[in-house]
Amino acid sequence: MVIEDPATYWDQLWTDGARYRPLDETETTALEQHAGAGEGRAALDIGSGDGSLAHHLARLGYTTIGIDCAPAAVGLAAETGATGVTFREADIEGPEPLPAPEQPFALITARLVYAFIADKPSFLRRVRHLLSDDGLFWVVSPLADRLREDRAGIGITADDEILLTGGWSKVHMTDLDIMRCYALRP
Repeated sequence: MVIEDPATYWDQLWTDGARYRPLDETETTALEQHAGAGEGRAALDIGSGDGSLAHHLARLGYTTIGIDCAPAAVGLAAETGATGVTFREADIEGPEPLPAPEQPFALITARLVYAFIADKPSFLRRVRHLLSDDGLFWVVSPLADRLREDRAGIGITADDEILLTGGWSKVHMTDLDIMRCYALRP
């Protein structure tokens, strides 16, 4: 599903009180098995929404930056004032480059985001540029073929999955009902 003006679209939904699938123990356990302890390493959470995943990464010991294109989401995420995590308004697909970390990110996450990326090849190139050589790119997305036909646009297709998983040295997939987690390493 391609959205013409993501910032406006998502900001309105967050402002109106929309909330999305909460993190659960099955998902966080799968992530922890692949990502391990942060030990102060840098993490980037793309499309951080309410900040639940970014906060979880900080609790694992990652120095985390959460970005979202929706100001309302960034405001909601930042309300907790937790340590080890900062939130910024930024669009991963936008023309403005992301603030460069002092070192490449050890972990980049994109939870419930990939299906909405308009230019997936460019997005994947940007992620690879930001990720350390031994880093982990963690993607969680519904699969279109597991959704009702009227909801298929919020999931990724088989072609999207082929594009996502191509070119990585290691690919591990974990299924969670309608969702799939991807652990991708350069």
